[in-house]
Amino acid sequence: MKLVCPSCGATASAEAWTNDTAIRYTFEVLVQLPSPVLRQSLSYLGLFRQGTKALPWRRALAVAKSLKDLVETGTVHWQGGETRPCNAEIWGKAIEATLASGPKGLKNHNYLRKCAWEMAAELAAKMENDREAARQKRGRDVDEEPALLSETAQKAIEKLKRSWGEK
Repeated sequence: MKLVCPSCGATASAEAWTNDTAIRYTFEVLVQLPSPVLRQSLSYLGLFRQGTKALPWRRALAVAKSLKDLVETGTVHWQGGETRPCNAEIWGKAIEATLASGPKGLKNHNYLRKCAWEMAAELAAKMENDREAARQKRGRDVDEEPALLSETAQKAIEKLKRSWGEK
């Protein structure tokens, strides 16, 4: 099977692409990404090319590993703001937004983190509302009348009352 690089037009067999350990490890890391992120990951890696140069596979591997680490944390932090929950769906949308804005020659994931952090604000607000609703429900449950005692417990209490009254 012959593969053609969409960026440079190089043609090689599938086996040739897997002979290089950096290429093999890069793809091993990429396939571990959740599907919303994986769908955009190769295009996202292309943003790390410097000028007209190709992205070296060792650099692609480092970028892929750091992307995987970002996504696995389940949170995102940006420049002194609060740490917000960030699921794979948000990371995928943040990658789409990053690709749409078209930055070139990225050096790190800061642009992606900023996009994800802004998108995660809605999820953080929803989670806070859910926590507050649960807290209020617990408060209402405590204020409600106590549960009725079982018949056995009521009989035991009556028996104790009678025995104390006889003394």
